[in-house]
Amino acid sequence: MRVWAVSDVHTDHAENLAWCERMSGETGSDCMILAGDVSDNLDIFRATLICFTSKYKYVFFVPGNHDLWTRGEERGKHTSLEKLGLLRQMCTELGVYTIPKCIEGVWIVPLYSWYHASFDTEPDVPGALPVQKMMVDFKACSWPEHLDATGTSLAAHFDDMNQEPVADVISALAAHAGGTDDRPPVITFSHFLPHQALLPEKRMLYQPNLAKAVGSQLLAKRIESLRPVAHIFGHTHFNWDCTINGTRYIQRPLAYPKERRKHGSGEEWQPALVYDTTSGMTPQRHVYWSSYYKCHSRTANNVTPAPWVSIHK
Repeated sequence: MRVWAVSDVHTDHAENLAWCERMSGETGSDCMILAGDVSDNLDIFRATLICFTSKYKYVFFVPGNHDLWTRGEERGKHTSLEKLGLLRQMCTELGVYTIPKCIEGVWIVPLYSWYHASFDTEPDVPGALPVQKMMVDFKACSWPEHLDATGTSLAAHFDDMNQEPVADVISALAAHAGGTDDRPPVITFSHFLPHQALLPEKRMLYQPNLAKAVGSQLLAKRIESLRPVAHIFGHTHFNWDCTINGTRYIQRPLAYPKERRKHGSGEEWQPALVYDTTSGMTPQRHVYWSSYYKCHSRTANNVTPAPWVSIHK
């Protein structure tokens, strides 16, 4: 069995849904990790999952921010948390996993998460657009009154969803090991980032304050507790492949059609092959930003914007 990964398929865009429909049919015994941001439209969401389940034996999913938008006719019908319940129910109906499962000797562990501004611990770029004005989520999502989208309560609420499933996985791994270091491989995945080092420095970003809406330190702790061979993530639309503390961190976003055209990715674009049960982890890929940081130190204290950065006064 092979384990593949993709994030941010954004099938609201017809080109992206067409890509899903054209996916290779040579993966019928494989596993696909779908790391969030499919569509906020429930009909398109369902059609996309059907595309994946028709191509892969196992499909795993966690929601991204776009999936939980409640816009148009949905507004007022349900909160974003209630929509999450609808998505999970749909996944169950279609045979898509949203909870951990050991398949053919490999644990695949979805981790729920949401971002919080305090995840960003690096100096700000003066004059950058505030995060609440930059992210559509603050208008497109609807949360119960006890959850504050500008604080840490949302991140904590989503992290709490992991408590029991992660504890069960840790118990199963310990039972398998029997006091030894022998345990099956674990691959975790989330939509959001667990480390700020998985995002370019703020001076490199068109919107420097993106750093305040990408990740969760609570997520990092969950990953540390599981010690996976790899963690898949999404959200930022940056291809990434690096190793931190013994874990491979991989992002492989389909992203928006205009982004693929900008980077010269055509119809031949493929998900990332992460793991093969016959040979283990696949070789690390050369992708721009993670390769850049292999050769250059992170200089977060330099807040002089790169020439291409758009600063909003």
